[in-house]
Amino acid sequence: MNTNIEELMQLGRDVKILYVEDNKGLRESIVGLLAKFFPHLDYADNAEMGYKRYREHAPDILLTDIKMSGMSGFDLAKMIKADNRDVRILFISAFDEKEYLYEAIEIGTFRYLSKPTKVPVLITALHAAVLEISNERHKRIFEKQMNDIFNYQNNLLVMLDQEKPILVNQQFLDFFDVKNLDEFMQLQGGLTQLLLKHQGFLYPTSESGWFETALQNPGKLFHTKILNRDGEARHLIMKLRTIPDKVGFVILSFDDISDLNLMMIFDENTAKSDQKSKDCTAVVKLMNVIKENSSEVKLHNFYRGLTIVNSAVLLKTEENKIVLKTAYSQLKAIKMAKSITISSELFPYSVLCKVANTINFDEQTVSFSDMQFIHESADHRVNIRLELDEERHSVTLFRNDIKYLGRTRIVDISICSVKVELDAMPAGFEVDEIVRISIVLETDKQPLSLSIKGRVYRIDTFSKSFHIVFLFELSSVYHDKLLDYIAKRQLELIREFRAL
Repeated sequence: MNTNIEELMQLGRDVKILYVEDNKGLRESIVGLLAKFFPHLDYADNAEMGYKRYREHAPDILLTDIKMSGMSGFDLAKMIKADNRDVRILFISAFDEKEYLYEAIEIGTFRYLSKPTKVPVLITALHAAVLEISNERHKRIFEKQMNDIFNYQNNLLVMLDQEKPILVNQQFLDFFDVKNLDEFMQLQGGLTQLLLKHQGFLYPTSESGWFETALQNPGKLFHTKILNRDGEARHLIMKLRTIPDKVGFVILSFDDISDLNLMMIFDENTAKSDQKSKDCTAVVKLMNVIKENSSEVKLHNFYRGLTIVNSAVLLKTEENKIVLKTAYSQLKAIKMAKSITISSELFPYSVLCKVANTINFDEQTVSFSDMQFIHESADHRVNIRLELDEERHSVTLFRNDIKYLGRTRIVDISICSVKVELDAMPAGFEVDEIVRISIVLETDKQPLSLSIKGRVYRIDTFSKSFHIVFLFELSSVYHDKLLDYIAKRQLELIREFRAL
């Protein structure tokens, strides 16, 4: 009770109350009590005067007797409710017949109190009323703020029921130069036909609809191309958010990034011949979009063929520099790596960083400045290629059954290829040539011996050596054995990396 009284005294300061009672003695007694909690207090000795007071002061709470000379408390409550449904009605009556209770419920009473009313009961009822009024005011303030945010932030926002727009913000209306959603629907019919085809962008295709794709990837950033009110093609980043407990309802946000002039880098033919695909500034611009959308990127490194991948958060983007926060293990891999690859759902291609500027292990941050797009995926490897322990393997090449006598070693191996280093190149060696390869891989148990036919896939020339990549196919038995060896080699490299 003490808590209720304290809260009633605090909240009652901002609440107006009107008390109507024709019994003078009771009225004076209750007014004395109410004045302790409500600075904004009005009272009247009949319903007619009570309605006049209501019109003058617009109270939040009506506390009234029912049976009075002239107009009844019920009639007063009906007139007030007709004007303002939000007024809390508290009836005080000596009558507890069902007919009175039913009518009070029909009017929309907040509480029905019996006469004579005990002070604790009245205080409890008033506390509940002012608490509800306070919560409702807070809710309205919140909703107004949300409405302001919805209508006046820079992003275009639209709420959908399935694919049908049901609510849009002012930025959306301004973008298409329409007065309201109905006008937009009459002119455009929806969003589907507005999403224009562009390489790497989201748009409807014969294979899949844009909405289904976005719905399956809530929170993912999509590039879209949409014509604005002037018929200009604009580059917008779209994100879909689902609404909890509202099946089929989603909110789409569109962030117009046309001014960054990045649309051309998604055109593969243009990007290959355009210096922009190698421009660090273009990379930083997209990184800034990721940062503003609180999205993440992924960092990719290899330790002796072992893939090291961790998410990273963008902390800072400058003119030609980015700062990322990532896992300690990734920082170790970056320190040892010759290059780092960054991938994101927002990138048209992966980003290659040739070297890290600074690595801070205490703050778990790394910065890059030399960045460019590369026309291959960061995780383009279909099969795992691992480096081997030089002292625990041997490889011999036979060309037309003639053994190659130079020094050889395996650089890396996968389930379908092997890269072999030679100190000298046999004369006439060519791509697509078939060579017999004898491989012995030492294990903790019996060595794994493979005799395979390999087709020359690529030849790389270095100052003091040559690397030849051979492709091969294994029988099911040797395929499983090599796969088991690679799995165990992975575990060895993981332990080795962790120990660094």
